[in-house]
Amino acid sequence: MISSDRAKMAWLTVPIIFVSLLAANRMTWPTEPSLSDQDPARVLQAYVRATYARDFVAAYRFISAEDRKVRDLNRYVQQRGSYGGFILEAARKLSEYVEIQTLKTQGSPNRVHMSIKYRVPDPQKLAPLLFNWDPYRLNALPPAEQKRLIDSLDQRGREGSFAMSQGEETFELVKESNDWRIFLNWAAGVKIPLRLDLSKSTDLDIALSKNEFVLQPGEVFEIVLKIKNHAKQPVTVRIGHLVEPSLIADFLDFVQCGFLLPVTVQPEKEQEFSGTYMLRGSLPEGIRQLNLTYDFRQLQ
Repeated sequence: MISSDRAKMAWLTVPIIFVSLLAANRMTWPTEPSLSDQDPARVLQAYVRATYARDFVAAYRFISAEDRKVRDLNRYVQQRGSYGGFILEAARKLSEYVEIQTLKTQGSPNRVHMSIKYRVPDPQKLAPLLFNWDPYRLNALPPAEQKRLIDSLDQRGREGSFAMSQGEETFELVKESNDWRIFLNWAAGVKIPLRLDLSKSTDLDIALSKNEFVLQPGEVFEIVLKIKNHAKQPVTVRIGHLVEPSLIADFLDFVQCGFLLPVTVQPEKEQEFSGTYMLRGSLPEGIRQLNLTYDFRQLQ
């Protein structure tokens, strides 16, 4: 399960405007292994800074080979929504002032869990300075204005005047040859168990087509509700759905739903209603479960 700090950290890296821009001629961070890759703390620092900057091409190289079997670079970058052009340059400048302190390291010679404390420039507090993170406006700035903005960010960073957000988180790293990599356990997927609350619908028998799904971010799934009315008269019911934890509920989207409005089930009949959902590809890392509860309320 994701911790509250991981959810907070993931939220901090989500910009006000989502964007999937990748500039072909942009600067890139080094992609070849280096001596620093043999230090798990340095690898973790580089990964956190790259994800903060939404430079997911750079972040991907710090992810374990086992995870990369599940999700290739193109899919990862498209799902996460990488920055490109000048907005990436500005985000990278801010990432230089991400502070990471190792609190605890434990594990074996080839696998460790590292607990860190992080402080990052707060993207929302910086939004007015960065045109509300509008990629089109930032990337359209003349070169001279772009330079002034980068210089301003750099000066604020050196002065320590950024509003910062902070938290704690634990990461798992695995050793591959001589280098350390972040293990995200993508193969485990995201579990979505389903539950029915029938306390307010005593005349109905309701069954789910499936009680649990295990998905990868970006995948779609369909639910079928079989509703049987035992009463001698039609029953109209409103079907609500609750996604928990509420902090990340918006990452589960309706694609199509046959029961957004109240439905009426004829007496002594069984009817089926279906709904299709998509688990967003931008779901923050570390989330292993979302809970979906259907609440049935008879209206008549």
